[in-house]
Amino acid sequence: MAKPPQRFELTWMDAGRVAKSPPDPRFPNGVTADLTLGARLACQVNLPYPAPRVGKWLVQCKECGLTAMITATGRPDDPRTARLACKHPLNQSCSPPLPPF
Repeated sequence: MAKPPQRFELTWMDAGRVAKSPPDPRFPNGVTADLTLGARLACQVNLPYPAPRVGKWLVQCKECGLTAMITATGRPDDPRTARLACKHPLNQSCSPPLPPF
């Protein structure tokens, strides 16, 4: 069976350094980066975890054209997932809607 096409394209942009400060002990298993700003229709994308080093993920939705940058540090408190508001004009690409965060 063929794999379904991926909705998101992820590009790692390395800053060329490692984190100097310790990770936040409140988040030993990573966090969700919520970029929805309260939007009702949203998608969720899994990010490679932990990130290789300090840098950022460029996240591009192939369905609605949304582009976002999410920073990471290569530590346990890095984002594991990101929630993104759907930009699709008819909001058809993000169904079913995610539950409230």
